[in-house]
Amino acid sequence: MTPAVSLKGIGKKYRISSSRSSLLKEALSFGKAKRSHDFWALQDINLEVERGTTLGILGRNGAGKTTLLRIISGVLQPTTGTVEINGRLTAIFGLGSGFNPEFTGRENIMLNGLILGIDYEEMQERFDEIAAFADIGEFIDQPIKTYSSGMRSRVGFAVAVNVDPDILVLDEALSAGDAAFKKKALQRMYDLRDSGTTVLFVSHSMGMVKRFCTEAVLLHKGRMVTTGDPEEVADRYRELLESAQEKDNRAGSPDRGLDDMLDREEEEDLEGVGSRKGSRQSAGEAGIQGVQVLDDKGEAASEVPSGSRITVRVHARYAAAVEESVLGITLHSKRAGVDVFSTDTSREETPLGQRQEGEQVTADFTFGVPLRPGSYNVAAAVYDSQGETLDQMDAAASFKLTRSGEDRPLKGLVLLPTTVEIHGPEQEKSSQSA
Repeated sequence: MTPAVSLKGIGKKYRISSSRSSLLKEALSFGKAKRSHDFWALQDINLEVERGTTLGILGRNGAGKTTLLRIISGVLQPTTGTVEINGRLTAIFGLGSGFNPEFTGRENIMLNGLILGIDYEEMQERFDEIAAFADIGEFIDQPIKTYSSGMRSRVGFAVAVNVDPDILVLDEALSAGDAAFKKKALQRMYDLRDSGTTVLFVSHSMGMVKRFCTEAVLLHKGRMVTTGDPEEVADRYRELLESAQEKDNRAGSPDRGLDDMLDREEEEDLEGVGSRKGSRQSAGEAGIQGVQVLDDKGEAASEVPSGSRITVRVHARYAAAVEESVLGITLHSKRAGVDVFSTDTSREETPLGQRQEGEQVTADFTFGVPLRPGSYNVAAAVYDSQGETLDQMDAAASFKLTRSGEDRPLKGLVLLPTTVEIHGPEQEKSSQSA
């Protein structure tokens, strides 16, 4: 099969000019000091990304991550090597980069679609969906220069993910915007991944790469250090960060920054994806990748009416081959502080069957929610055939039930299916006369 992206011998060289002080040194040295020098942002990058792969790119600032994505996207031309792209590619760099600040959001959306080769009539049909995803209201008809960074990020992401790309390239696309939008964006990325879209993205979050990606790459000083399993690449990245911190400490730099940075990354990992408790993924055969809540139309939802039907979609990945496993979910009421519902693939008589190393599986649990309005969490877990927990994700997803679906106020926690029969003297007389 032809890969979605093929890079052979990629290198990117820049000419770095000297500062004014260096120019003075050159004059005093009678031309012996050099005015400028070559800097290789990337060197000898060889990479093939198969269709449907989700590739996370890790590395410290200045490692060459953005340069690599810009070369893949055609924004930059490599100094050496060749790039081959197979399929429609969309990319997001920075906060709405590529937008004309004088044009409105609507005009920029239409223009971006035309640049991607989508005709005007089709973009008109797609516009409402894009605008709804961006969710910036009347600002869609205001110039981009009046937007906040979060609004530009929303519009850029909405365009990129709603034009049916074969290849999606994201450079820290989730770094801006509020928590609700980040969660919606992440859910959309899961949908694209599951539909077979090839996704390449830069992230400083090791947890995000571990959970979302099927492969990962680590860049350091313009070179590819390692590529392969996301767990192993993320662990190598952590080692590199710790090594760099130790070097700074020996050089007399204060011991600060690394621990805080890693803590922030772990906090970011929890946002919109869920926290882990009792995880055995490093030693187990399978792990939970993420959980989504969908409404009765199959759309990602943060709010649904009480009494409606929802689907909890669980993504899992197998680190080793297994003969049989079980995926389960638990619905938890934040207000009452209790678990209100739990089920799994075994209980529902839907076996997962044998799974191979590196294989991913998605399970949809669809059920009604005749529950009291309020906030609910969903936990997910994967077990082996003996019932031992391989991985568990608490508060993996959350949603809110609204009152719009209620026929009448619900006094308890759950509305149970109920039938009522009336027994009294009149009913007894009628049965005797019959």
